[in-house]
Amino acid sequence: MARGHDVESIGVAAAQLLASGAVGDPQLRVAARVGVALPVMRPEGTQHSWFVPLTVGESLVAFMQILADGTLLRFSSFQRRPGDPGGCPPAADWLDAANIRRRAQAQRIDSKAGEPVLTFDKNPDRLVWCVPLTDAHGKTRQIYVAGTTIYEPTPSGGIG
Repeated sequence: MARGHDVESIGVAAAQLLASGAVGDPQLRVAARVGVALPVMRPEGTQHSWFVPLTVGESLVAFMQILADGTLLRFSSFQRRPGDPGGCPPAADWLDAANIRRRAQAQRIDSKAGEPVLTFDKNPDRLVWCVPLTDAHGKTRQIYVAGTTIYEPTPSGGIG
């Protein structure tokens, strides 16, 4: 396997994929901004891939998931129609750690939310933010946040 890439080289690779037409539609290639790549961690704590957001204004219109060796794993668009960001989620739902932590915290007001970690629920195509919640007795549980969806993982999911 090739040596892993850093956040900057992944961002450059993503911008090249978009500009070349390998991903996205013509309108997206003109309008979208390639955001900062975020590491996607395996449940056991090692890096699996990179999540590269594509935004138009305040909306998350699409993303690329790129493996650590720089290979495009997938491209996914939230647009209902090419060139139409209407209906796309607010970027903050997926990119703002404080917003994600607040969503998790709201599920258990008797607990303190820790730092969110971008991971996946059993399968790499089910991206979620894992947020640890620790109660007053020191017991920690995990909450998954995927946009506006918030849930507790099943026993076989979660960050170790």
